[in-house]
Amino acid sequence: MQLKEKYSLKKICNLLGCITNTTDRIEIDNICSIANPKKNGLSYLLNTKDINFVNNSNISIIITNSLLSKKTNKSCIITKEPLYLFSKFVYHCLKNKKNGLLSSKKNPNRTIHKSSTIAKNVVLGNDIHIGKNCEIYPNVVINDNTFIADNVIIHPGVVIGSDGFGLVIHNEKWKKVPQVGNVIIDSGVEIGANTVIDRAAIDSTIIESNVKIDNQVHIAHNVIIGENTAIAACVGIAGSTKIGKNCTIGGGTGINGHINIVDNVHIHGMAMVTKSISKPGQYASGTTIEPAASWRRNQARYKNLDKIAKLVLTKNDGDDNE
Repeated sequence: MQLKEKYSLKKICNLLGCITNTTDRIEIDNICSIANPKKNGLSYLLNTKDINFVNNSNISIIITNSLLSKKTNKSCIITKEPLYLFSKFVYHCLKNKKNGLLSSKKNPNRTIHKSSTIAKNVVLGNDIHIGKNCEIYPNVVINDNTFIADNVIIHPGVVIGSDGFGLVIHNEKWKKVPQVGNVIIDSGVEIGANTVIDRAAIDSTIIESNVKIDNQVHIAHNVIIGENTAIAACVGIAGSTKIGKNCTIGGGTGINGHINIVDNVHIHGMAMVTKSISKPGQYASGTTIEPAASWRRNQARYKNLDKIAKLVLTKNDGDDNE
């Protein structure tokens, strides 16, 4: 996120009421993530696993805690609440900026190719690009900073660029983390009715070329979906997950956040994906349907599974000692 003005380290500390670990005179002119570092950028650091990446980046200032500030070579703003203070600074930078969906003023940066069709009751924000031969059906909402390439079909009720579900605890209450990223939809994508694609927190939520998405799918912030992947209805994909190329995801599947799924993975319907998938192939989870009476009996037995396993192990140990 490019800022309209430069901020010195001293000025940021004064705004946030924090201290720094350096006397260097440093200025920043953009806000970035540590995953996508920018020169003269400000970001935040929450854990040790990202320290080496931060140290080798060109980020200028990091908001972090006292312990992590001693392990990084960057100029730091020190606080017990890095994400909250980062959010506070972003809100300060956005204080005079109004979302295009809430403004009656026409934005000159909204470009729609003449070959594309926009139906009635479509709502468009600011800084939007819609390419050639696109079809946008009624009641679609496209928020600020969205890029849509050529030959994209968006069915009724789709929302693109809504805020990601970013929250942080402050004073025992949830506080909103500003979502200032964008959405990029590549050529040949089709998006089913009432699907929601959230904009990224800072970077981009990306739907690559020829991805096909069914109805009522939720794609959270910072997700990347590889080209030629097909996603059936009612799938939920949590934030910052990356799905490879040529994958298929069955209906009703839930996919955890911050994981990676390689190319050519095929996930059966109603699966629960809780960790990264590093090998191509077919994957499934859950139990198949059976008569209700049988299911209830098996559920009752399931509660005793741990006891049964311990009894079997005890018996096996006894047999080995005979």
